[in-house]
Amino acid sequence: MNIGTDILYIPKLSKTITNFPSFINKVYTKKELSLAKNYQNPLYFYATRFSAKEAIIKATNGLFDFQDIEVLKMRDGKPLAKILNHDEIKIAISLSFDQDYAIAFCIIT
Repeated sequence: MNIGTDILYIPKLSKTITNFPSFINKVYTKKELSLAKNYQNPLYFYATRFSAKEAIIKATNGLFDFQDIEVLKMRDGKPLAKILNHDEIKIAISLSFDQDYAIAFCIIT
């Protein structure tokens, strides 16, 4: 079992997205980008998912890249994280945000 956590300053991510439009396609999967379109302000979606991916990368000692990790949501709204093509890896994840910060905590088994 491994754990990972990450906190993100949302205005910094906003600036990165504005200055480097290709950033979104490098970090988020097609399913994540599709889901983000459902949000009036997708910045908080992007922020929590970025933080989640960072936490998972830390918990897996950098074995995976952003595109290897997908964070969607279940029907009840809870986040669902997985490492693509590695169904044997189970991830429990918690996401939260406020005006300026997003945070993620994960446990990997």
